[in-house]
Amino acid sequence: MTTEDQWIGDLGHLALADATLGALLIDMLIVLAHAEYPESPPTVDPGLTTKQAAGDARRRLEAEPELFGGTAGDWLSDVVAVTDSRNELLHAVALDRCGVCGASTRFVHPRSGQEVDRSEKVVRDLTARALALHKDGMLVAEQIAERVNALIVARARLDAEATGEIQNPPQVYPHHVTHKCGNCTGNGRGSTTIRLGTAVAVYPREQLKAVMEGLRKPPRRSNESRAVRRQAKP
Repeated sequence: MTTEDQWIGDLGHLALADATLGALLIDMLIVLAHAEYPESPPTVDPGLTTKQAAGDARRRLEAEPELFGGTAGDWLSDVVAVTDSRNELLHAVALDRCGVCGASTRFVHPRSGQEVDRSEKVVRDLTARALALHKDGMLVAEQIAERVNALIVARARLDAEATGEIQNPPQVYPHHVTHKCGNCTGNGRGSTTIRLGTAVAVYPREQLKAVMEGLRKPPRRSNESRAVRRQAKP
């Protein structure tokens, strides 16, 4: 084990931050898959690496930019850059690793042959970048979901008009589960929030018109209630 003064950076936290970012990208791909409605969404491979998932999202962005917000392209570029740096750090080979305690000070990436800085500051800074990208990525994912959901409703409306039947299309959202530890909730107790997809009712135009007119009409009073009101008058 390396001692504290020989510590080379918390690579465990970096790996977890990268995995969380990758999970968000896969979640985005799942949301995008529902843009095939009313066809069944294609299956998204949950084992994609962060860079693979970012590549799939980039190809979808280039094919259907209307499903993405304006910041998605730059965000994906930053994700790839952070992922490349993460891979360089994790796959670097120690040149002077002690065979007893494991302490190392010099590292090189085997593919490029370039020396790699795996100091604590570099690793922690990269971890912070990955976590910030996850936070920003939630906004990107929500924009995607909003546009995919609007597309689903538009197609359901066409089906409602064509069939004369009410449609109940799904609505999809990113990041289904959010955990907070006791320190971050502020009350010492952890919490878990689960966000589930919902369904909406899309009416044929004439049925919707009838429903809206019914809602605008004041409720009719019965003869009995009118009689009671007359008796109550002085």
